[in-house]
This record gives sequence, C-alpha cells and structure tokens, in this order.
Amino acid sequence: MRLKSIQRRAQILDAAKTLFVEKGYHATKTKDIALACEVSEPVIYKHFSSKDELFLEVISSIAGETLNEFSFDRAADTEHILTSFVLNRAEKVDANFSLFKRLLSEMLENEKIRRDYYAKYLPRLANPVIGYLELLKEQGYIKKEVSSKVIALGLLGILLVVSLAKNLEQESAFSDIPSKDIAAQLLHLYLFNLLSPKGELVHNEA
Repeated sequence: MRLKSIQRRAQILDAAKTLFVEKGYHATKTKDIALACEVSEPVIYKHFSSKDELFLEVISSIAGETLNEFSFDRAADTEHILTSFVLNRAEKVDANFSLFKRLLSEMLENEKIRRDYYAKYLPRLANPVIGYLELLKEQGYIKKEVSSKVIALGLLGILLVVSLAKNLEQESAFSDIPSKDIAAQLLHLYLFNLLSPKGELVHNEA
C-alpha cells in the first residue's frame, strides 16, 4: 500500500525505533529498516539523509511528543508546571529506556552523533523550555540572576538521575521509592531557592 509522505516517515521512525532497541545502533542497517517497512532502501534515504539522522530523529520524536503536551506560555503555579513537565519526561524515558541507553552510549562513543545532537536536536527540544523560563523571569516568578540555560540543565540533570537510578539495575537502592516521588522531592529541593517571592506566593495559593 502506498502511504502518504508523513505516514511513511512515521512508519520508518517506528520500525527504526524497534530495531535500534533490539539490535543496537551499529548492528541495525538501513536495509533492515527498509525490510521491516517493506520498501526499498532508497525510500529510507528519501526521508532521512543517513542512519545517524534517523537515529536522532527517533530520539527527538519521543521527547518532542512530550514537549507538545505542555503549554509554556500561561501563568500558573510555577513549581507545579515545571514538576509536571519533568515527571512527564521521566515517564517517557522509563517507557523507552532501552532506546535512551542507546542514545547515551552513542553520545559517549560517537563524536558525530554527539555533535549533531547538540547542534541540531537539543536546541529544538530545549528552546521552548528556556523560552518559558524567560517568560517566568519577566513575570517575576523566578529569580532573574540565574541563567535559564542553567535552570534547564538542572531540570535535565534531575530527569537523568531519576531515570538512571530506577532503570540501570532491576533491584537498586531506590527500588522501594516510586520514580514520581524521587523526582518530585528532588525538584522541590531544586526549585526552593529558585522561586522568587512572587513565585512562592503563587505556589502557596494553589
């Protein structure tokens, strides 16, 4: 069956995700992805310029779905919004942890993947969050003297810590604590010294 371009792209991403998890990045060939989609290999390259790009788009599509579930332009309880955002991301990482491990491994070992991810994909994912943080600063909800990039990096760090603590080992020191509880408590500690008096007031009234 002939699919529309957007449908074919989604099919390729889905097949690639499955194969990257099952076989690993290096063992997965574009011809394997084409076979899984029942198309010729040139069809893959019609939608993606390389296996590297396809791998990064698979990662990005997971994170992007999460970002689209949030509105970063409304006034609300600052801590609640940021906590919900990170918890939602943590759930996505948990659900796709095998693929997430592949990304970490490739970023450590593959300079091109690492360079492309930081240059092309990370800004696309991080800029909406940074833009929201800048808006909160303008509205007086968080302290202006702290860099929005640093705040975003801290949120990412909490996400990584929670995911690694819960998923690297089947029985870890944190097995008895739900992921949501770990993330919520770390975020509360992180945000406690970040919120301005106005931000604290909004939180207390919520």
